[in-house]
Amino acid sequence: MVKIAFLKDETFILIALALKISRTPFEKGSIDKLYKECLADRQGSREFANRVMSKFRHLIPGDFLDYAITLEDISRFAAIYLWRNVSAPNQIFGAGLETSFRRISPVSYTGTLGSFGKMTFKSYEEALGLEVPREDAKYILAEGALTRMIFFAPPRYLLKLADILKSTLLPELKEIGEKFDLLVKQKFHLKMHKERILSKWKFWTTKPTNQGIKLSGQGTLETISLDMTTRASLSTLADLVRQRQMLCNIESLQGITRKRTFVIPSSFPEETGEIYRELAKKAIQEQRKRIKKRDPSFVYFLLLGQEARVDIYGKGAGVIGISNARTSGAAHWEIRNKIGIPITRALAKYEFLLNQIGPRCWWQKKCTEPKDTKAMCKAFAQAKGRWKGTLEQLLQILDEPYGTFTI
Repeated sequence: MVKIAFLKDETFILIALALKISRTPFEKGSIDKLYKECLADRQGSREFANRVMSKFRHLIPGDFLDYAITLEDISRFAAIYLWRNVSAPNQIFGAGLETSFRRISPVSYTGTLGSFGKMTFKSYEEALGLEVPREDAKYILAEGALTRMIFFAPPRYLLKLADILKSTLLPELKEIGEKFDLLVKQKFHLKMHKERILSKWKFWTTKPTNQGIKLSGQGTLETISLDMTTRASLSTLADLVRQRQMLCNIESLQGITRKRTFVIPSSFPEETGEIYRELAKKAIQEQRKRIKKRDPSFVYFLLLGQEARVDIYGKGAGVIGISNARTSGAAHWEIRNKIGIPITRALAKYEFLLNQIGPRCWWQKKCTEPKDTKAMCKAFAQAKGRWKGTLEQLLQILDEPYGTFTI
């Protein structure tokens, strides 16, 4: 069961808490413990929040409020489902952080997974033991792995999210939606009319769509419009929907199962690849068995590496923001390959945008990534952050292999 709490405090305390939630291993304490640590040293919390925001150019905390909702033991699936609805084009504002599986290993999973959950965790640890990067090893995990998050939104948007979540078939999402609804009534004493929801992530149906990218504009940044369809792992799509600037219509969850396709990182040694394929077979079997019964809990058996189609819609500065954030050498290889580089190449056709798109080493002529991420970038190793070649040459260096297999 998801543990949901409402916190009200000075914004810098909640920013410090959010950063701790994102960066602290699960075994080092609950959200409540992390919150008490922030309260015990308020000045230290203020300095910590500002230091991290400055060092990592972390701007999202600037959207945080003086109250927040925390969710502990929320499934990875429920977290991505919630985030998928939050975007400017979908007319739902929100911000927050969750524990990063790129850096922190999960320690528990929903009971629905049973022995399959234990199997995924064992395989995940074996992959880490073979020196597979944590950000790639997580592809082996199931969406039923438990995480934690903190979320900020004005009452209007909390209620819109509540209506979406309550309308789903999954008990976990319904519970979160009902709690959001109750918190708004109790904490803000507001009763508001329901609003029409523009877009929701569907559980059923298998409508196919062709891949492609369309970009239009009339010579100014404000007129740029993106309409893109691609495929990527659920892990990468989770990173994309947290960007909040574009609407990401991920195909129906049943459709993901139907395709039976999985993204395989090039960092996987042969042994890990074989284990991953066996897990994928079992995952598909479990998903199909539950789909046959119209049981929505099949979503917990989706692997983070399972591939899904996504339709991406964006406008203006939001499209440029994706190019900047997701094309850099510090970005994860898959989101760079499937999202950042294709969008940047499409934008490069507009000459007036050339000094605004791509990673900073291109348009600012210097690298501003933190020292611990510079080593991840092939372009930095070659140019030390002062790129002097063409944009296309830079994109070619940043491009990496993308492989899949189908069960």
